[in-house]
Amino acid sequence: MRAARTQGGGIPLTTERAQDPTFPPPPPPGAAPGDPSRPAPGVIDELKRVKDRAMALVHAHIALLKAEIGDIVSELKIIAALAGVILALAFFASQLVAIGGTLFLGEWIFGSIGWGVVHGALLSLAMIVAAAMVLVQAPRSVIAVPFVLAAIVGVVVSIVLGSNVARRVAGDVGTRSFHGLNQAWAPDIIGVVVVAVVLGLVGLIVLGRAGGIGGAVFGLIAGAITGAFAGWGWTGITFSWHGAVAIGLTIGLLAWIALMPTWMLRARVDPTARFRKLWPRESYASAMETKDWLEAEWQRRRARLGSR
Repeated sequence: MRAARTQGGGIPLTTERAQDPTFPPPPPPGAAPGDPSRPAPGVIDELKRVKDRAMALVHAHIALLKAEIGDIVSELKIIAALAGVILALAFFASQLVAIGGTLFLGEWIFGSIGWGVVHGALLSLAMIVAAAMVLVQAPRSVIAVPFVLAAIVGVVVSIVLGSNVARRVAGDVGTRSFHGLNQAWAPDIIGVVVVAVVLGLVGLIVLGRAGGIGGAVFGLIAGAITGAFAGWGWTGITFSWHGAVAIGLTIGLLAWIALMPTWMLRARVDPTARFRKLWPRESYASAMETKDWLEAEWQRRRARLGSR
């Protein structure tokens, strides 16, 4: 009696055909149909397939990242351009307010745009000098004390010029001392003569000590000429309070600019002290010590080798 079994697809097989070595065995249940003569894929083939798929995913991710980076760069270019426009407009507005405000104040307070230019330039120069004092680590007094003194000088000059007291005094002295002197020209003449003599003597003494006879002659002439112009401007002009305050502010700013370096020298500030901190002293010293040790060690080894 023949024993029968069925194939995976339900086809009955006889025992003889099942035992025939040339007859291919049926595929296991659940296996994919295919060529019975083709061998089943191995582990290496599966790994290659996984690798190829993984590399395909990596390339896809890289392509996606490049596309997104391109979009981001495009947006950054737009943002940078807009930020540049904003900064340029903000800088223009700040400069417009600073320069235009200075000119407006000069015209509004002192009656001339020129005073705004002068005061703005001197104030900027004073701030530059003050920043330089901070840069060299000068004490606060180097900035504060000259500022107070300059403010006092500016106030005094403003009051003296605005009250025209020098012109009135020079006029009274001239008319009382010289009866034939015209009252209108008396302040001019007295102011020119007095200030020219005073500054001429100052130049004679100061430059005479430094340069001998030649320096004394030059100081006398230069001081007299400078004093003549200063005396004429001091007593020969009738100042309004606007003009007096403008001149006082100008002289005060000039005094502040000149006094700050003078006070720094008096305080004996070392301008290079801060910059010496930029040198790596400890590292340099350690490197020099190491260099000296290596040289000494090399000399010692050479001495040992030479003694053998």
